[in-house]
Amino acid sequence: MRPMAPGLGSYYHAIAEQMAIYRESNRRLAEAAELRPGMRVVDLACGSGLTSLAALDAVPAGLDLTLIDSSQSMIDEARRNLEARGVSATYHVADAAAICQLVTEKVDRVLCNLSLWYFAKPEDVLRELRKVIKPAGRLCFSLLGSYFNVGGEVVSPYWALVKVLAERGVLPRALPDVDRLPNQRSIEGTLAGAGFKPLSFALDEIDAPDEELANWLRLYPIANGATRAEAVEKSLALLETARDEIAQWKPHWRTVRFQAQPQINPEEILMAKFAGKK
Repeated sequence: MRPMAPGLGSYYHAIAEQMAIYRESNRRLAEAAELRPGMRVVDLACGSGLTSLAALDAVPAGLDLTLIDSSQSMIDEARRNLEARGVSATYHVADAAAICQLVTEKVDRVLCNLSLWYFAKPEDVLRELRKVIKPAGRLCFSLLGSYFNVGGEVVSPYWALVKVLAERGVLPRALPDVDRLPNQRSIEGTLAGAGFKPLSFALDEIDAPDEELANWLRLYPIANGATRAEAVEKSLALLETARDEIAQWKPHWRTVRFQAQPQINPEEILMAKFAGKK
């Protein structure tokens, strides 16, 4: 997935909020996190704030929210969207690995939707996250199943498009070998190595409406162009030539959800207890 260019926060939000993949993955992540009013929650790689909005839908009474993203444009859009709901939050434009410098009080939940394994060094980010989550708190994150070895053949709309175009020789890229993709065991091993105890794993299937893939390409064009508009136009044109072949796959989105808790040793439990912290 290509990163969003500066200044595209509003453009991104207008499209993403219409998409089933974002709407459903955020809703399910927020509900699975078992949020409660007043919890201190970090929305990591927050984008335009869709995860935070889903969390607030799950807990209308309110949360103590901190939103972090590396894009100023995304943070600006997230602030607009939350303020439109009358919600006050804390915002940081920063790399995810800098979380310990930004969040000085331990938090109840860290939410990260469809982004964690796109960080340059997710293991480093996980080690930093462990330091800011309460012993009884949770890291709750989801990943796109398109790049995850689970449930047999991967049939996301985007995967199907890439496969069709690669087989035609239109794309100078090969699909990764499924055996080299992340899987539940490898990710849980990475979590354990970073000091987390895996708690749960879930696989979600999400229907893909007809316009879903077109909207995906509006956000993440697959073709090159002198401008973003040109890249999107070329990508949509390629999609039109491949719709019949893609439909034969009956594609749908697949996401996976993990929850993990800091693995706390006895010394840390005693220190937290005497410090008056949970």
